[in-house]
Amino acid sequence: MKTRWQIDIVRSRPTDADLARVGRLADTARAADGHPPFSDQTMVTLRAGDTDGRTVLTLLAREATGQDCAAGDPAGAAVVVADGDGPPLLELVVAPARRRRGAGSAVLRAAAELSGLLADDVRAWSHGDHPAARVLAAQHGYRAVRELWRMSGPIEAVAPAGTPPPAPPVGIRLRSFRAGDETALLALNAAAFAHHPEQGTLSLPDLTDLMAQDWFDAAGLFLAERTADGVLLGFHWTKIDPAEPAEGEVYVVGVHPEAQGLGLGRVVTAAGLEHLRRRRVRTVTLYVDADNTAAVRLYTSMGFDRSDVDVMYAPAPPSSGSQ
Repeated sequence: MKTRWQIDIVRSRPTDADLARVGRLADTARAADGHPPFSDQTMVTLRAGDTDGRTVLTLLAREATGQDCAAGDPAGAAVVVADGDGPPLLELVVAPARRRRGAGSAVLRAAAELSGLLADDVRAWSHGDHPAARVLAAQHGYRAVRELWRMSGPIEAVAPAGTPPPAPPVGIRLRSFRAGDETALLALNAAAFAHHPEQGTLSLPDLTDLMAQDWFDAAGLFLAERTADGVLLGFHWTKIDPAEPAEGEVYVVGVHPEAQGLGLGRVVTAAGLEHLRRRRVRTVTLYVDADNTAAVRLYTSMGFDRSDVDVMYAPAPPSSGSQ
């Protein structure tokens, strides 16, 4: 018998109970797939809900039993974020034990039918390029439009012991983040990622939420500042998840456009890697757009290799014969 799905749509911030349910579902999927179904930024946005210029929707799939099933854990969930600056973004997950029963298709159809919010060019992420996501995308007329590479390397290769990191250029110094740097860091981030569809929109509430996470360590957020006036020119934010202390992450590296060509990207990256080595991580990972050839070249030269890929999907354009 075909499973019937009830799709509950939550606007803005879900209740604490629904947030916990989505979190459990995401943890279960991550344990099974080896990849988190939702990005850190999506979870930050979900907890914050709607803000000026940003709309958040959560879709929860539960079996339609004819009874009140709102209290149970969902079989699937999707988070849709529309901020007006680009196409809405969607991330979707189905509980491993309840896959192949149409829950993913039901959620995707419901998301596509939300009038007034989701444009025809909605983008959907598949973290880890899951085979089921490729099938679902093909069934619903989506095509791959972007790749985000995960690159990894053993700490011995990317930060060899006894090899000091390169010194910053003359007139620039490195230091760790301290309270009061928030506004300057956000301005630097916005300039460095002006054309980035996700990172460039980081807001003060987003930053505050990220810094409240159990993995945040101010000592691991490195800033490159001009010594003459203290203006920030680059940064490297490292991450060590307490649940996986042997793995460090190059969380974000950014350089101000006016400081491009000074080698700051390599300098701040190396400083963060040395910090991770001292924290005794065994491997380091990072994420980079496949078409960012300069960054890929830099990370490859530092000992990183591609280990996985996230794929963004968008609706395929109509064929030339369609009306």
